[in-house]
Amino acid sequence: MQKSLFRKGLLDSLPICISFFLIFASIGALYQNKGLSLIETMTGSILIFAAPLQVAVVNYLADGVFFSIIILTLIINFRFFLMSMVMSQYFQDIPKSKILLSMLAFSASTYTVTHAHLTSSSIYDGKSQFNYYLGVSIPSFIIAILATLLGYLSSDYLNYDSISLFLVMLIPIHFSSLAAKRSGKDLSVFATLIGGVCTPLINEINIQLIDIAIPIMVGVAIAFYELKFRKDA
Repeated sequence: MQKSLFRKGLLDSLPICISFFLIFASIGALYQNKGLSLIETMTGSILIFAAPLQVAVVNYLADGVFFSIIILTLIINFRFFLMSMVMSQYFQDIPKSKILLSMLAFSASTYTVTHAHLTSSSIYDGKSQFNYYLGVSIPSFIIAILATLLGYLSSDYLNYDSISLFLVMLIPIHFSSLAAKRSGKDLSVFATLIGGVCTPLINEINIQLIDIAIPIMVGVAIAFYELKFRKDA
């Protein structure tokens, strides 16, 4: 049962692995073009493992603006606090040390696929849940690391402008698909699509911290709209 769930997780990870290969190879090339070292680039993918944050902070890393990096990290990765609250209901009777180590491979993508499957299939055994999660997360993590390295080493043969445009297009598409997988009556898909449309426009505005201020304002506006919609309903 547990081995079959691990294999099921491996199969379900294939779409993530394909997207991650393209995304993280582009991130590796992007970091090399920005003058960051291979160690800094690989450390980002291994310890952060969050493509939106890695793309968002690359210019600040290159310029050494660490305050902006901290603010962006808190804003973009706050979602993991909420995801971890949901995931805390799973993996009962699994040693905390194993769970903590496995969180290196925890991402929005592996969370969405795992949570959607465990919810729909009504799997209640903690070990079975954990094996499915490992089947999804391990190959996704390995592919991301290898793709980052490949992208960094092959960046001299890639066009930087094409890489930037590719990331601007692919990341919103990937996360829109994930949002659609778990969407209900909320505005998760709409918000993700709005982010994809606005990103290239925001990048053209040369105002300090504009890429932090606008997402906050849009998020607050959507939150107030959802609260009003639910009250009216």
